Amino acid sequence: MPGATVGREGPGQDPVAQFDHFTERLVASVSARDEVLGLVLLGSGAQRERLDEWSDHDFYLVVRDDVAEQMRRDLSWLPDHERIVLAPRETAHGLKVVYDDAHVLELAVATLDEVAGFGTNHHRVVLDRGGVADAISRAVAQTPGPKEVDVDRALGLFLSLLLIGVGRARRGERVAAGAHVRTYAVAELIDAWTAVVPPSGDAFVDHLDRKRRFEDAYPEVGAQLDAALAQHPENAARALLDLAEEHLAGRVDTWPAAGVEALRARFGWTVRTPA
Repeated sequence: MPGATVGREGPGQDPVAQFDHFTERLVASVSARDEVLGLVLLGSGAQRERLDEWSDHDFYLVVRDDVAEQMRRDLSWLPDHERIVLAPRETAHGLKVVYDDAHVLELAVATLDEVAGFGTNHHRVVLDRGGVADAISRAVAQTPGPKEVDVDRALGLFLSLLLIGVGRARRGERVAAGAHVRTYAVAELIDAWTAVVPPSGDAFVDHLDRKRRFEDAYPEVGAQLDAALAQHPENAARALLDLAEEHLAGRVDTWPAAGVEALRARFGWTVRTPA
C-alpha cells in the first residue's frame, strides 16, 4: 500500500518496535488534546513479554465528561485516522478499530467515574493528568478475582451441550451443531479444566477469559483440543468427550459417569474413539 503504515511497516520489521512506534504516536496524539485526562494500556501493552506480530492495541482513553461520546464518534484523535477502514461500536464505551494494514485497536473512551467501574487486571498507565491511576486502582480492586467454578455444573452443561450439538448435526443443522460443540460446550469444559488441573509451570490462566492462552497453560491438551475442534461436529464432540474422560474422570470425585454413559449410548459410541 502507498504511504507509511500504522503499526506494521512490512514483514521484515520487528513487531515489538512497530507496536512501540504506534504506542508513542498514540500517546503524542492524545497528549495534544486538553480534553484527554489519561491513557491506559491493557493486554500486551501492559504485559510486554506477550508482544508479537498479532498483538492488538488495547487501551482506555480517559476524557472529560462533556466530550466522551463525541470522541467515541469522531476518531480524529487517533494516529492516521484517515486510514481507518472499520470502526464498529461494540459496547456503550468501546469500539474495535481496524486500519487498512489490518492493525487492530480495541479501545474504550470513558470518563474517570466510568473507567473506575471497568473490569481490569493487567494495565499500564502511560498518561495521567490527574486521577487516572486512582481510578484504575479502584477498577482493579472491584474486579472479581478468579470466579469460583462449579465443576459439577460445568461438566453437566458440557455433556448436555454435546448431546444437543450432536443431535443438531444428525438433523443436518451443522452450523448450530458447530456452535454448540465448538463454542458453548468447549467453554464449559475449559472452565472445569482450569478449575481442576493446575497449569504448566509458571503459565498464566486468564480468569477474565479462560480460553485465552490455554495452549500455554496446557500445551499437550491444548494441541489435542485444537485437533478435536477441527473435525466434523459429531467427531469433534466425541473427541472432546474422550479427552474429558481421559483427563478429568480421575480428578473429579463427582464425575458424571451416568451422564457420559447415557450420551454414548444415545449415539452408539464405543467407550473411546477407535484408533
